[in-house]
Amino acid sequence: MAMTLNTLLEQRSLDLSLVAEGDAGDLDAPISWMHFSESPDPTPYLEGGEILLTTGLLMPANAPDERHRPFASRLVDAGVRGIGFGIGVQHDAIPQWLVYQCEATGLPLFCVPLATPFIAISKAVARGISDNTGQNFARMYRNQQRLLRSVHTLDPVSTIVSRLAELIGGWAALLNPVGSIVASSHHALPVDMDSLADALAFSVLGEAKFTVAKGYDIAIFHIASSTKQTLGYLVSGRKGNKGSIDHPLVAEAASLLSLAVTGTADSNRSLANLRSTMTRLCLEGDADTVRRFADDVWNGMPVQPLVALRIIGRQDALEDAGRLFEPFRRTLAKNTNLAVFGMVDGDMWAIVSQSNARSCTEQLTHDGRLTVGQSSGVTWPDMPRARHEAYQAGAEALTSGVPLIRYGSDRSAATLESVVEPSLMRAFADLKLAPIADLTFDLSTGPHTAQSGADTTIRAVDVLWAWLRSRGRTEEAARMTGMHRHTLTKYLGVIAKALHVDLADPGITAELWYACRFSRFGHTLAQPESV
Repeated sequence: MAMTLNTLLEQRSLDLSLVAEGDAGDLDAPISWMHFSESPDPTPYLEGGEILLTTGLLMPANAPDERHRPFASRLVDAGVRGIGFGIGVQHDAIPQWLVYQCEATGLPLFCVPLATPFIAISKAVARGISDNTGQNFARMYRNQQRLLRSVHTLDPVSTIVSRLAELIGGWAALLNPVGSIVASSHHALPVDMDSLADALAFSVLGEAKFTVAKGYDIAIFHIASSTKQTLGYLVSGRKGNKGSIDHPLVAEAASLLSLAVTGTADSNRSLANLRSTMTRLCLEGDADTVRRFADDVWNGMPVQPLVALRIIGRQDALEDAGRLFEPFRRTLAKNTNLAVFGMVDGDMWAIVSQSNARSCTEQLTHDGRLTVGQSSGVTWPDMPRARHEAYQAGAEALTSGVPLIRYGSDRSAATLESVVEPSLMRAFADLKLAPIADLTFDLSTGPHTAQSGADTTIRAVDVLWAWLRSRGRTEEAARMTGMHRHTLTKYLGVIAKALHVDLADPGITAELWYACRFSRFGHTLAQPESV
């Protein structure tokens, strides 16, 4: 605790009494030292923050002379914390005019009895300042040790930033060289980093900049490499006037970040690559090989039954998904919702316990940036099947535009066209039906090209489509096309020959059904309801 006038007055052994309180807060302002003087103008010997002790040896008793008329105002301008007036030497009481001056200028004034030597006050102030200095050094040492311990965590950059904010009683953020936030102590910072753009742009490597914004004292330090390259900026702030923030502590945090940023980038890449390789092994059914390393990589493995999650999205969204599963960022209770996760073939994959799957998918899909395919429940040896199911569910979710598909759900039991890109289906249809694209039939004379009999012709594609829609029932297809069943049978033979296919093959008819469904040829007959 800083040495203040209130602290001095509370020491009963000194028997001091307050005469003028001064302005609000003056009694709690820190005292830098104590000075004794009988001069009418002691300001040349003061630096500010002192207590002035005097017996008023040269002061008149009834009214101030020319030299003492500005006495109190000069001391206020010099930054004096207060006057201690010793009575019983020259004056039996403090001159009233001095009391008036102190009250008018807001300068604290206290009475020192004859029994209290000035040296006792000097010793009390010196002890207080010494104790406060020792406490400050002890606090600074403890804070520095806490910052240093942050370097040894698995995520030193985020830990240093968060720990600094805690120690200065404010907030902190690490920015990259272009001013974007890399790590911050709070989800939302009270000061917009864009408003500090000028301070960042004109800061000099190796120097700090200090400013005030929205009532916050802000310090900006460069984060530089050993080769003098800017790695980013450490911006920290706390409520208060300029200079209230602990600058040495912020400077130490900046030095630690300079060491941590480069190493963290390399170690994070290594950990991400290791997780990707081990996740792929798990998805391929080789969990036993991975298990002995799982504590170091994911803090453990989830318990069976399991589900696989294929997580699809942009890179920034996938990075956020990784932070959701990251066990080492959680500092409260031990994480029991373990997950195996990593990037595989451009997507993030996660393996979680089936009991935790719903909470995971809810968090992954809450903001609409990610698409998730979820497998059915499996054991570790069955993980290749889960990988296939999650992949297919993710593909269907992408095509249908929904954030989550669970394999085996009603939605995931939809048609083939919901998981195939429509443009690919149309291309398949055009290529499949190209041999009969221009083939038409005249209902009275047989097959010919489209140049003649326009009023009585029907496209081959429509004949085939009618037969497929009627599930191969010739009489029903003949009614749909307005022709005799024997004529329809003859035309189907021509179509099969042109396509080089066997219409009795179920696989061929299935392909032709989708081809006719998506074809740009034909469709002059009434279309069925959309699937």
